[in-house]
Amino acid sequence: MSNTLLEMRGITKRFPGVIALNKVDLRINSGEVLAVVGENGAGKSTLIKIMSGAYQQDEGQVLFEGKDEGKLIPSRALALGITAIYQELTNVKGMSIAENIYLGVQPKKGSFIDYKKLYADSLSIQNEVGLGYLSPETLLGRLSTAEQQLVEIGRAYSKKLKVIIMDEPTSALNQEETEKLFAIIRKLRDEGKGIIYISHKLDEVFEVADRVQVLRNGESVYEGDIKDTDRDQIINSMCGRELKDMYPVSKRDLGDVVFEVKNLSNGFLDDISINVRKSEIVGLYGLMGSGCSDILECAFGKRPYKTGQFFVDGQEVKIHQPKDAIGARIAYIPAERKREGLIINHSVLRNLTIVTLKDFVGKLFLNLKRERATAAKWAENYRIKTPTLDTPASSLSGGNQQKIVISKWVAMKPKVFMLNDPTKGIDVGAKVEIYKDIERLCKAGCSVLYVAAELPELLGIADRVYVMHEGKLCGEFVGDEITQKNIVKSAIGE
Repeated sequence: MSNTLLEMRGITKRFPGVIALNKVDLRINSGEVLAVVGENGAGKSTLIKIMSGAYQQDEGQVLFEGKDEGKLIPSRALALGITAIYQELTNVKGMSIAENIYLGVQPKKGSFIDYKKLYADSLSIQNEVGLGYLSPETLLGRLSTAEQQLVEIGRAYSKKLKVIIMDEPTSALNQEETEKLFAIIRKLRDEGKGIIYISHKLDEVFEVADRVQVLRNGESVYEGDIKDTDRDQIINSMCGRELKDMYPVSKRDLGDVVFEVKNLSNGFLDDISINVRKSEIVGLYGLMGSGCSDILECAFGKRPYKTGQFFVDGQEVKIHQPKDAIGARIAYIPAERKREGLIINHSVLRNLTIVTLKDFVGKLFLNLKRERATAAKWAENYRIKTPTLDTPASSLSGGNQQKIVISKWVAMKPKVFMLNDPTKGIDVGAKVEIYKDIERLCKAGCSVLYVAAELPELLGIADRVYVMHEGKLCGEFVGDEITQKNIVKSAIGE
């Protein structure tokens, strides 16, 4: 008897102007972890939405345990035992752990919820997913992101689901939390569940997956056992080309200091002084909560500070709110692009021109023709893949959304560009494009201050690296000093 749980045959899905999926086959077996990888826009999100019933295919079959299910809808997918845990969690923070685990199916005694049974059942599930140390009555809003994610997995347990789809599950987790999640995934696999694991992090794919499948431009281009696959094979399949130079940033002639922060303190940050020269890429690195992001947010006027001075081209600039920084031609890319970097439900056009909107104001009205022409130019320059300029930014892949966030600031011709983990949640090919964009900024004379969560990025692109530890500046490395050993040692306070 076959152990295949879910099988998709010849799945095709079209949107206006785009073929999102083209005759894709996929199967997930009982007791295995299948990693599905691909560049942003490759079709991963569309595929998992068809599996969970959020979308319906235009062509192809969806089979569950050998039976053709036609076009799934969410209720039917759940009834079969299929659920998706998305990157943006769907928990209700104002409700308890128990109420979230049994959301919509709380046990009842007559017309009322049987809280005694609810809490007992919840605790049993919590023990399964590693949350047994918490009271079932605890409000979800008090939990960490990692704990909230485990609550969603607990909900899957409570429904006795057979196929669990995880979309970038470690994007907001630290290393310890990631290891705990992997332990849960292995436990689910050993219990016979099928796990579909979507991730851009290839290290995770090789650690947790049994098989890997690569999508590119809406087609399946590679599938194989993880033990028979190497990183280059996956990267080349994802990109359709060899990435011989993962960090395509060349050496540049550096000028005088353009941006300087002196004696910055805010109760956590302790007397921070850093500088960036013309055309230089300066990295900021530290463990989670070390203060790197705080520096950028203070410098952009997003976060208050007690003491500190900011200088652009040697002139002091008073920065207390973002408009002060913008006036000094300081640009900022936030870590959370959807929440802070975009007006997510507005069009690509509106997002591209929002920073420089005043440039299109005539005597009484906006010059819409000039605004559209300018947006089209930036979309072309930054290779933003979108059906039209009027497409909502929410419809684009993460990599293309990030290109919008970067290009809207480039139009301002900034002197200083501060980027807070700009490659978070995007694929290998899109990362390379962003590194190239950063090099273009530097060659145009811009100074770049770059916070990276992944150390290899800074090893690959930075001219100089400052290291933070618990709010203090504890190291500065340049040239050959920029090594993993030096930076990690400094980041842990040794």
